[in-house]
Amino acid sequence: MLKRTYLGLEIRRKALHAVAFQRSGKQLSLVGAQALQFNDDVIKPGFSAPNVIQPDHFIQSVKELLDPLVRRDNRIAVALPDCTGNLFLLDVETPFENRSEGAEIVRWQLKDLLPDKANQLAVDYQVIEEKESGHKRVLVAVVSRDVLNHYEALIEQAGFAAAVIDFHSLALYNAYRSKVDFGHDFILIGVDGCQLSIQVFVNKIPIFYRGRQIEHDLQQVFQETNRSLVSCRNDLPNFCRMPVYLHSDWSEGGLSDAVTAVFDQPLELLESPVSKLLNGDKVNFQNGGAHSMAAALGVAERLIQRAVS
Repeated sequence: MLKRTYLGLEIRRKALHAVAFQRSGKQLSLVGAQALQFNDDVIKPGFSAPNVIQPDHFIQSVKELLDPLVRRDNRIAVALPDCTGNLFLLDVETPFENRSEGAEIVRWQLKDLLPDKANQLAVDYQVIEEKESGHKRVLVAVVSRDVLNHYEALIEQAGFAAAVIDFHSLALYNAYRSKVDFGHDFILIGVDGCQLSIQVFVNKIPIFYRGRQIEHDLQQVFQETNRSLVSCRNDLPNFCRMPVYLHSDWSEGGLSDAVTAVFDQPLELLESPVSKLLNGDKVNFQNGGAHSMAAALGVAERLIQRAVS
């Protein structure tokens, strides 16, 4: 029997990254990975307008990247740049019985934070904590329907169906969470290409998220990280003792020192979760190292999580 191949595609401002892997029981095996670079004038990630400036170039790039990885299933999981949408952490006190009712409550709570044309936004949420009082903490993802529909249509024209769509930072965490024991309270910093993500967890529950578009500039990484964490530093008594984990696909070049300077404590540089799936096999990563494939892996694993849930 042919094994199903799970495909993950990460879309960046200047590149596409893709992985393909198969599952045997609980064991995952990487069967392919590659990246494709392009110029700034192909994609302009943003919240308010369709991101792909050169649709034909994008479609051809997706086909060129994914066709060699396909076995028999054209369903893929896609990670979009963080700045394509917004993520919110909300405390919901109003009880709800089903997803549609929960979505209405979430939209109501976000009404002062969303643009006037809120009906043109796609809103999805996940309950990440439920307290004894019945109050829920939810992670909410918001993206323009125009932006989302445009990506889906172009991917379909390339011959694929986007079965799962997520954001870069969430996919990045998903790639590591089953492979690394972070502990209960920790900070995860991601520096991938032009994207900086900062996530803070207490009791394994996310309490803070921030995503930024950056250039390849160590000073900017330091400033954005330091500025973003001011509230956590003031509000969390044990902030200075929380372990800090760094994921990056940059060549080292002082990045660890720049991030360490924010916390005044050593950090742990993470080994790529993709490397853990090689099982002794040699995979040609085609224009991208193993670290650059982490988010593509993380979003692809959601296809399996959906299948077994």
